[in-house]
Amino acid sequence: MEGVPELTNRRQRILKRVIEEYVVHSTPVASELIARKYESEVSSATVRNDLAALEELGFIWQPHTSAGRVPSDTGYRYYVERLMEEHDPPLAEQRTIRHQFHQVEYEVDRWTHLAASVLANALRTAAVVSAPLSTRAKVRRVELVQLQEMLVLLALLLHSGGVRQQLVRTDDVLAEADLPRIALRLNQLLDGRTAAQVQRQLGKACGPEAQFVAAAAHLLQQADEQALEAVYYQGLSYVLGQPEFALSEKLRPVVEVFEHQHLLGKLLAQALAGAGVQVIIGAEHELEQLRETAVILTRYGEGEDTIGVLAVVGPTRLPYWRAVPMLRFMGEVMDVLVRDARPGGRVWPS
Repeated sequence: MEGVPELTNRRQRILKRVIEEYVVHSTPVASELIARKYESEVSSATVRNDLAALEELGFIWQPHTSAGRVPSDTGYRYYVERLMEEHDPPLAEQRTIRHQFHQVEYEVDRWTHLAASVLANALRTAAVVSAPLSTRAKVRRVELVQLQEMLVLLALLLHSGGVRQQLVRTDDVLAEADLPRIALRLNQLLDGRTAAQVQRQLGKACGPEAQFVAAAAHLLQQADEQALEAVYYQGLSYVLGQPEFALSEKLRPVVEVFEHQHLLGKLLAQALAGAGVQVIIGAEHELEQLRETAVILTRYGEGEDTIGVLAVVGPTRLPYWRAVPMLRFMGEVMDVLVRDARPGGRVWPS
């Protein structure tokens, strides 16, 4: 975490305990509890001073003057990156989950339903799983058509056979003779690339060329988001039952995301840009409707051809220490499903 001050060992321990106590009990954590239960070797006054310092640094806050402390988004982020001790699913639970998937391994349409059900019930929160995709959107060809001196139609032909178009208003006046040269350069840069790969080509482009590369990346991202709109979710009732969402004004935006497939697709598409398990907390969300939640995502599949995405959605008071390894484990289970569905696929582990 850049720009975040280092904490002493004791303050790290205290922050860790505040977060874990709050996650489990959902009530502000008092200094007396920390001192009595975890830091008995120091005085209550010392613990209060450390809590005040953590509050000043923005890791925790007080709902009101006489209350204990609760974690902030910054505190949760620090915890996830530096303090969390992950707990893998117990072996018995792993075997049970593998057995459940082994029973439906040839029924692709049941994978998403079962994955969402397993995640929702294991973590007592909402789970969202995208249907398996054959491939991600990739550039096949770029074409440019000049409509005005500074207005160009970008047509993106995809390997899937689809076509995406966008009007690009250039910063500079372009002569019609410039377009074939720019189009040739774009095809050399972007052929066969996904949204994330096209985005990485921006550093190699300049001027109008860079504007077209950015537009192509946007079109590819839109295609991926729309493909991810075929989702199945379960466990929303777990989220609605959390005390954080007792007020309707906090609850309504979260329900809105689940009611609109394009918003879920936009959320899941974030997993395509990175590897491994990703954690998005509170104000970090691009979707304003989810600023009161935490989302943990991972993709499943092989290489750049991502097959699908697994995610859990809940209050920022999520048990990250269990949710992160559970998502990682479920991603591995889904990887096996995908590989077994192909010729020469691996055998399921016992």
